[in-house]
Amino acid sequence: MIRIAVALIGLAAVSGSALAQSGTSLFERSSRPSVGGVGVAAPTEDRVITASSGNEILRHRSPTGSPCLTVGGLARPHAANPKVYDHVIAVKNSCAQRIRLKVCYYRWEDCVPMEIPGGERKEALLGTLPSMPHFRFEFREKF
Repeated sequence: MIRIAVALIGLAAVSGSALAQSGTSLFERSSRPSVGGVGVAAPTEDRVITASSGNEILRHRSPTGSPCLTVGGLARPHAANPKVYDHVIAVKNSCAQRIRLKVCYYRWEDCVPMEIPGGERKEALLGTLPSMPHFRFEFREKF
């Protein structure tokens, strides 16, 4: 009787840890960040693409294999004070599917969520800073 109880407790522990490991749904996964910049070059260590067993280089792709999203940034000066800049992220989706992503300043945790319908272009305000016409950003596509 004790052996059965120990076996049941052991099975419960194994199944509980398996559930905890698979707790992330496919929709909550995101890709490795892609990096861009306005007025400054992206760091070279982030441009290296290596083989991966997970979602390191995961991107939404068209039937031809090219990435669906084109992401760029621009610094817009304010009309009233041209030394204050809005950091704007512009995203174009060339595929038919709706794609969600999050955009952040490079290596920052505070991000802006975006959702781009198929075949459309959207802009999002990443931040506003004085005397900063140059910035770096990174984005992650959601799956």
